[in-house]
Amino acid sequence: MENIRIFFAGDFCSKPSTDHISVSGELRALLESCDLRVVNFEIPLMPEPALHNVTFFQNDDAPAFLKSLGFDLFSMANNHAFDCGDEGFRKTVAALEGKTFGSGTYEEAYRVKIVDVKGVKIGFMALSYAAQKGVFDDVRHHEGLGCAYLNDLRVNHDIMAAKKEVDFLFVLPHDGIEYIDVPMPETIARYRDLIDYGADAVIGTHPHCPQGWETYKGKTIFYSLGNFFFNSKTTPDFKADKPHWYEGLCVIGNICDGQISFETVNTLNRANRELSLDNSEARQQHNEQICRYLQEPEAYGQYLDAAVKKLAEEQEYPIIERFHTRQPFRRRVRTLAKKCIRILTGRTSDSHKSLLMLLKNDARRNLLIQSLKK
Repeated sequence: MENIRIFFAGDFCSKPSTDHISVSGELRALLESCDLRVVNFEIPLMPEPALHNVTFFQNDDAPAFLKSLGFDLFSMANNHAFDCGDEGFRKTVAALEGKTFGSGTYEEAYRVKIVDVKGVKIGFMALSYAAQKGVFDDVRHHEGLGCAYLNDLRVNHDIMAAKKEVDFLFVLPHDGIEYIDVPMPETIARYRDLIDYGADAVIGTHPHCPQGWETYKGKTIFYSLGNFFFNSKTTPDFKADKPHWYEGLCVIGNICDGQISFETVNTLNRANRELSLDNSEARQQHNEQICRYLQEPEAYGQYLDAAVKKLAEEQEYPIIERFHTRQPFRRRVRTLAKKCIRILTGRTSDSHKSLLMLLKNDARRNLLIQSLKK
């Protein structure tokens, strides 16, 4: 069997024009050396006429930029796929020439994308956690458009069925806790499930930083590739104050003689203007450390406990406190008045939205539960 190389990149978003982004010759050459290139198109394009009060959307030139780098397939099972409504989603799919997977009608979202490469049938399945909107996580409602839900039990059956149709199956879940560089225990368990049901590899996105990877029953699980390139602000000059935000992990799957092996590639986004390879020793050491945590339960537990405590105190507890804290009488009256205005104008209170997002996000809910146990 002839060798097949598949390039997997993490989350991509560029709100400013991609004219600001240069790509190093080394990275371009690596992309060109592959037969297939896959990326998570994290945020949709703005429809026409433009929607108001929409925070996240990409520049209209983003699809052409990615296609100029050779990307052939675009995962669209993620928590932002429908931020610009159905029209934004349709515009995005059209701009990507229909080479998307993981979203659409209910049946389209769960349908495995099958590509024939050199006579080998390769399947791709993209899945998302239960986001605030745009994910088929309600068993009563399968109408309209949405993304495939990671924890829908049909996923397990779909994987088994797909394995009868393809030679190799890659599952690309969009899940986990943001800004933490090791996966939650529940994420580890679910991704291993996907292997147990027949996936040949699992390659995750969403946490916005690379996480560790492991070999499970002879197959590889990458828990998060982090950001390939991500700038959701209006200017290239914005600098995100998040650890490892600008450090991407890309992987190349090599298929040869019926077997899959992987190469890991570190990338670096310099000031939202340049994408290049990162061969620094510091990155290599960091990768080795986060992978080591997955092999050493005691070290993993200690590292995770500290990270969970910090994130819960910064993100989850304030949501609960805002929702439940008793207020003085005058403040309660003002709060009630604001809620009435929101109801009359068809808007949901921010506290309700935040709590809903916390409760619907399986990974964040598990983080909160774990933090409360300590």
